[in-house]
Amino acid sequence: MLKAILFDLGDTLIEEYVDDAEKLHQVHLVTKPMAKEILSSLANRYRIGLVTDTETSDEISVRSALRKLHLDTFFSAVVTSTDIGITKPNSKMFIEALKRLAVTPEESLMVGNDPVRDIDGASQLGITTVLFRPSKYFDANAANRADYVIDSLDELPALINDRFEQGP
Repeated sequence: MLKAILFDLGDTLIEEYVDDAEKLHQVHLVTKPMAKEILSSLANRYRIGLVTDTETSDEISVRSALRKLHLDTFFSAVVTSTDIGITKPNSKMFIEALKRLAVTPEESLMVGNDPVRDIDGASQLGITTVLFRPSKYFDANAANRADYVIDSLDELPALINDRFEQGP
C-alpha cells in the first residue's frame, strides 16, 4: 500500500536553480506547472517528502524557499544533501527521508527528473520510481530504468490511482 511520495525539487517541482552562489530562500524561484495543485491533492492522502541535492541550502533554507512558493505545508520531511553530507544517488538520502516519514521503501514512490540521481538511487532500495520526462537530464536510453514515466505533474494522480489504489 502506498503511504508516501518522495519528490526531487529542482527541475521536478521548480525550475532548476543551482544554489552555489545564493541559498534557495534568497532567490526568485518558479514552480513547475501544476506543482501546487498536485501536491495539495496528494498531501491529503499521502505523506510527502522532499529529497534534494543542494550546494549550500540546508533544510531551513529549503523550507523557507518552499514557504515563499506556498508549498511548505505539503512536506512532512525535507532531506538535503547539505544537511546529510552526501548526494543522490547515495541510498542514505532516501533512507533518511523514509525514516522521517516512517515508511518502508515498498510503501513509497519517488518522483524525479534525473535517471541516475533520482531513479537509480531510489530503485536501489526498492522504491517505485517515476521519471519526470521534461528535463534537460532526460535520456531516452535511460527512461526504461524508471518504473513509470510522466510528461507532466498532472499525470501523477491518475498514475497513482491506476497503479496503487485499484483493488485486486
